[in-house]
Amino acid sequence: MKNVIKKSGALLALTASMLFTACNEQSVAPVAETADTASIVTNVMMSRRSIRAYKDSVVSRETLNEILQCGINAPNGKNLQSYEIRVIDSAALIDSITAAVVKDNPKIAERPGFRNIFVNAPCVVCIACDQHYDMAQVDCGLLGENIILAAWTKGIGSCCLGSSARWILDSPSAKPFLDRMAFSEGYQLLYCIALGYPDEAPDAKPRRSDKIRFID
Repeated sequence: MKNVIKKSGALLALTASMLFTACNEQSVAPVAETADTASIVTNVMMSRRSIRAYKDSVVSRETLNEILQCGINAPNGKNLQSYEIRVIDSAALIDSITAAVVKDNPKIAERPGFRNIFVNAPCVVCIACDQHYDMAQVDCGLLGENIILAAWTKGIGSCCLGSSARWILDSPSAKPFLDRMAFSEGYQLLYCIALGYPDEAPDAKPRRSDKIRFID
């Protein structure tokens, strides 16, 4: 088991160095398809899990910036970059947003172990989409997946949260905090991504292969 963990960690570390080099270069040729490269990338995608229990450790802003650089280098329609990103890594601000949302919807706080509306994560990335562009949600999805995978290579867990965004949008008490995010006119909060160092190691949930069909 220790050898498996070490091998997995080495793969993630190597992927991280490759990934962040690519994110920080403006013109990068596609990585040559080798068995090693393929296995590393596949390992990152297949080992990723949604994390809902986090350690109290803070994710540095330097690390967050590296992750977000990978996010904004995701493909997007016409290079319109039809998203805006707001990062909240202040425990006090997360607690204040949580208190506002819970004030209007107390049942949210009844969940076992509840501490904040972002599955108790110490950091949250809020993503808004341009409502004037009909493919903006696709762009936001691609952005988010890059963020999630880039975070995983750094040993940082994540959880994609649609409910948290809805709670904020539906909460009159949370409006001052939504205003504080200062999204541009025409942009609306779409979803959030919780980030933090994992305090759990959940098993993979089954996926249905029958969702895939080849059409001849």
